Amino acid sequence: MRILGVDPGSRVTGYGLIEAEKRKPQALSWGVLRPPQGNPLPKRLAFLYAELERLILTLSPEVLALEEVIPERFPRAALSLGQAQGVVLLLAARHGLPVYTYHPSVVKRILTGNGRAGKEEVAFMVQVELGLEGPLPRDASDALALALTHFYGEMRCWPRSVGA
Repeated sequence: MRILGVDPGSRVTGYGLIEAEKRKPQALSWGVLRPPQGNPLPKRLAFLYAELERLILTLSPEVLALEEVIPERFPRAALSLGQAQGVVLLLAARHGLPVYTYHPSVVKRILTGNGRAGKEEVAFMVQVELGLEGPLPRDASDALALALTHFYGEMRCWPRSVGA
């Protein structure tokens, strides 16, 4: 199963593709998409659409994992995140990809065993679970964490580092 995790943003969007069979996920591709600075929101969203569509066509994911937007904490930021998420949802629908959304606390709990873990702890677990070296861009790490969350949820198993 090829799972594309997307951490949407209007200024930076992270993506991460894993291929997973049984209990051994492998990272195939990851990175960040950054629209040119200073562009108005509609142009940033158009850039996001074009780049994500290129990735979908190139990487051939079977499933898309997306982070839920949490409007309570930062309502203004949630609006632009929701617009970026809408672009991702539109692309998934156009390409027939099933979409699964995950609350950040679920991602943290599945990867670390603690729903209140910090971003650094989640990033570390992403590196451990996928055998990646060196620091990853934060948004790419978040996207890979989403893909891993979907994989472990589908397999109904825990990462080996959390225990099971």
